[in-house]
Amino acid sequence: MVGYISTVFGWFDQSAVRGLTRYVFDFAVPMLLLRTLATTNLPDVIPWDYLASYYLGTLIVLLTGIWSTRLFWKRTFSQQVINAFSGSFSNTVLLGIPIILLAFGEEAVVPLFIIIGTHGLIMVPLFTIMLEVGKSGKGRLITVIARTLYGLISNPLIIGLLSGLACNYFEISLWKPVDDMAKFMGNSVTPCALFALGATLAGFSKNIPWQEVPLIVIIKTIVHPLVVWAMATLVFGIKEAIWIQVLVMLAAQPTGVNPFLFASRYNVGQLVASSAVFMSTIISIFTLSLLLAFFR
Repeated sequence: MVGYISTVFGWFDQSAVRGLTRYVFDFAVPMLLLRTLATTNLPDVIPWDYLASYYLGTLIVLLTGIWSTRLFWKRTFSQQVINAFSGSFSNTVLLGIPIILLAFGEEAVVPLFIIIGTHGLIMVPLFTIMLEVGKSGKGRLITVIARTLYGLISNPLIIGLLSGLACNYFEISLWKPVDDMAKFMGNSVTPCALFALGATLAGFSKNIPWQEVPLIVIIKTIVHPLVVWAMATLVFGIKEAIWIQVLVMLAAQPTGVNPFLFASRYNVGQLVASSAVFMSTIISIFTLSLLLAFFR
């Protein structure tokens, strides 16, 4: 709220918003990932059932979004992709990390960052390829794949993630000054991320296309977590309660900013994507509160 009000009244301009958001994404969160994963007891095997619960559930929601957009509004394929990702791409970093860490504490770190670490690896390439296909109508996949791979290996979140995993695997202790720096910057993630989110929303609150956005918001805040919960409990039978709760909380997060960024890059569906970010975030104040009350 403070970030939103400050930006609306011009006390915090757009260049400052971009700077703060970049600090969170490129510096604070990678340091949090590095320090946390370097010292956390990681699972001995990759929890494929856990990953499948989230990503197969998300794929079902994604395909549902494409189908509903095509059925109800007869949009182009690129517009269908933007709408579908707006209903299935969670705000895992700016909102997911602070809320889940505050609510569940240290026991949520491993299940949280398993999804955080793979979210960009899976969703961003899929998003890019689908929009490129929609843009060109065919191929150029080699160029898309090369650009996607470069974007992934140069992503600060991925660098922080892999560095933390490497330190953990090889039992490397962080040098004390580096550990202190990582701790200070990691502690800044929650306040800075929430302030940056509010400041970003200030630019998304106008000219909402009411024809499409309500359905996208319902899919994102209600359908997505329900589908992921069903996959985790009914299909894959995950037993650890905290892992299921983290999965559902991540799926219940409002729309992240990435669909809007991609919409702007490909010049399609910007208004729908930005409105979905704004409206789903407002609605999630209530839906996430209900979920937290139910879990705790």
